[in-house]
Amino acid sequence: MDLISKTRYLEYLTCPKDAWFRLHMPELPELELDFMGKMNVEEGNKVELVAQQLKIFSGFIEVEKGGTKQSGELVHLETHVIYQPTFIADGFIIRCDFLVYNNKSSKYDLYEVKATNSLKDNERPHDHISDITFQTIVLEKAGVEVGNKFIVHLNSEYIRGDELDIEQLFITEEVTEQVTEKKDVVAEKMEQAKQYLNQDTEPKAGCKCNFYGRSRHCATFHKSHPEVPDYSVHDLSRIGMTPKKIEQWVNNEIYNIHEVDNVEDLTPVQKNQIRVHKTGEEEINIEEIAKILNNYSYPLYFFDYETFAPAIPIYKGYKPYQRIPIQFSLHILSKKGGELTHLEYLQQENADPSPEVAKKLVEYIAPQGTVLAWNDKFENAVTREIGERLPEYAPAMNRICAQMQDLMDIFSKQHYVHKDFKGKSAIEKIMNVLLPEMTYDNLLYTGAEVGYAWWEHIVNEGPEPTDRARKLKHLFDYCEQDTFVMVEIYRILEKIVSK
Repeated sequence: MDLISKTRYLEYLTCPKDAWFRLHMPELPELELDFMGKMNVEEGNKVELVAQQLKIFSGFIEVEKGGTKQSGELVHLETHVIYQPTFIADGFIIRCDFLVYNNKSSKYDLYEVKATNSLKDNERPHDHISDITFQTIVLEKAGVEVGNKFIVHLNSEYIRGDELDIEQLFITEEVTEQVTEKKDVVAEKMEQAKQYLNQDTEPKAGCKCNFYGRSRHCATFHKSHPEVPDYSVHDLSRIGMTPKKIEQWVNNEIYNIHEVDNVEDLTPVQKNQIRVHKTGEEEINIEEIAKILNNYSYPLYFFDYETFAPAIPIYKGYKPYQRIPIQFSLHILSKKGGELTHLEYLQQENADPSPEVAKKLVEYIAPQGTVLAWNDKFENAVTREIGERLPEYAPAMNRICAQMQDLMDIFSKQHYVHKDFKGKSAIEKIMNVLLPEMTYDNLLYTGAEVGYAWWEHIVNEGPEPTDRARKLKHLFDYCEQDTFVMVEIYRILEKIVSK
């Protein structure tokens, strides 16, 4: 019988079939962690290492990995703080974060450290209460008397000063009552998970993810549901908000979008997505696109940030997970049909980039003209945060935000609909259709990977100089391509309305 860990149990709660694959077929390529998955694990490890410095855990004794015997001995000796003890009981295995002996109750208080900004309860897939309740049950089965239970998480309101204040960085919330309330339910589900996951052969039924939108599908969805095409009813825009509709289609074995007939109760965006998929013809509202373009004023500044948002703030003035503006790209069209110029900045030293970014933005972006971003909520928020950290630049940052407009609106508001957009308006999705000759495949990093690559490979004593230069070039190229793609999309739109 395979031992069921806490991680496997929580995966079971999310998708039993996927959890079975993870236990019995971990070699499946779809289960391999991607770059961001690995970085998320690393961030969690970093948070746990910092949490070790909390006063409540001072003098802890660390248990070697797999040290069940050592864990039992330390508990028997009433060791004050035990870090990462391991226990096996009744087919389950746990490795706790911290056990702290309570002299008043003569029991061990259980502490679980989480790299989140808040306590999560019944929130898929991060259910902290189910997590710590599972541990409590296994501890008790192993003969450890458990007292109070605590979740230790990051303080979302903490702002770093010159030095990191560990005690202020974390919030410790007692969840003893929530664990007591949930204990019977979790114990029952643990037994169900043990029986299900220990089946020697793959369970016949598919996974329940079939009744969710694509964003909630498990990693092994296609292995469980080969009958579902890569582009299906699950990909309709925001269809996950109406699960009964998906359930109706699935129960009637309707997976292909062209098989959907009744669209009366669907949203306008979903109707458009279905219609262009069936007809294969793009739909362009020239009048609405012209209104938007005519509202822009020259010079046009095509603008994009790249950021890094570590769990533990690394610079003064930042909160946990607050975005650091490490880089920007700016393509400028001074007038209609004018020459395109490009300006950029990438922080290459281990210091807060905000002052230099603010200085250059004020220098590069005049009070006249329109700043165009793709999904401008992001660029707007990062720019305003710079002004909050640097009050002397606040008026200029607010001014730039006031000049900002969202080029994505033309696509998100359905003024331009194409079957191959597949209901999406992400810049890469639009680029793939309108600019098929362009690609990100030749770049080392894309999206959120950029921030981690910057921290690990550029400023944090990274690779050898030659390799560093190569990676710097890829970071510059990626950000530049984002704004150049915007320019090219704008030019396509301009041609459409001028016909």
